[in-house]
Amino acid sequence: MFLRILMIVGLLGLSCEIVAKDVGGKTVPISGVFSGYLLGFNTNPAFIADRCDPPEGKFAWAVTAFEGWGTMSHLGESYMFAEHCSYGILANGEMDGTYGEGEITTIAANGDILLGTYTDGASLSGPPVIGFMDYVTFVNGGTGRFKYASGEGVEMGAVDLNDNSFTVQMTGVIAYKKK
Repeated sequence: MFLRILMIVGLLGLSCEIVAKDVGGKTVPISGVFSGYLLGFNTNPAFIADRCDPPEGKFAWAVTAFEGWGTMSHLGESYMFAEHCSYGILANGEMDGTYGEGEITTIAANGDILLGTYTDGASLSGPPVIGFMDYVTFVNGGTGRFKYASGEGVEMGAVDLNDNSFTVQMTGVIAYKKK
């Protein structure tokens, strides 16, 4: 089942056309594949209140964190850490599989850091294997050649709650030279 979801997610990723908004400099394609682990759900109300500002009609029930390793074009072998606010619906108090306010840090083989945010996350299937998709925006403030990064993409993957493993594929465009 996990492999079937990854195949579907991969095909969706290949069919998505990504266009960068307000990107300075020349854009180039970027893609990567990471695998790693769901680190857990921080359900501390004070931490959630400090970190999350959910959309109207939803509540944040946790800050969810992941770490992984893989290969990304323009970065080589890389490490990534991501966390986001997981949402529920106020009317019925249930989790609805949506998430946002995500932050992703990717550290290249040479130590350069690429920063991004991600939004509009949605779960595509139910437990124990959860497919997901969201939109990534690369932001300036990283280090080295990614200090002035911009661009965007889509990431899709799956989390297996049986062992907390995940795989994610990212595809998009990036510009990383000063405007």
